Amino acid sequence: MRIELHTIAILTAVIILGVSAAALADEAPIAGTVKSVDAAAGTFLMESTSKGKVREVVIHVRPESKIIRFTRSSDAAKPGFQEQAATLADLKPGWMVSVKTRHEGPKEVADTVRVVHEKEK
Repeated sequence: MRIELHTIAILTAVIILGVSAAALADEAPIAGTVKSVDAAAGTFLMESTSKGKVREVVIHVRPESKIIRFTRSSDAAKPGFQEQAATLADLKPGWMVSVKTRHEGPKEVADTVRVVHEKEK
C-alpha cells in the first residue's frame, strides 16, 4: 500500500508540473507576420515561426485588446519613439507583430498587439 501511495504522489507532482509549464508557455508572446485582417470579424491571421515550425494563427481582437504602434516623436524635447494607439483596421499584411494572448476555449484572444515593424507585403 505504501508503494502505491508513493507512486500516486509522484504522478500527481509530475502532472502539476506539466500543467504549470503549459500555463507558463501560454503567456509567451506570439511573434510573426500579419497575413490578412478581417476587421468585421474582429480577427487577423498571422504566420509565426517557432522552433523551426511555421504555423498560421487566427488572433481574435476584443474591444478591450490594446493595439500599439510606435511613431517617431515630433517633439524635439522628447526625441525617439512613442506609443500610439491603433485599431485592427490599421494593421496591414506584411507587418511584423508581437501578440500577448490568452485562451478562450480554442481561440487565441489578444491582450496586447505590438506592431514591431511596418513593412509592406
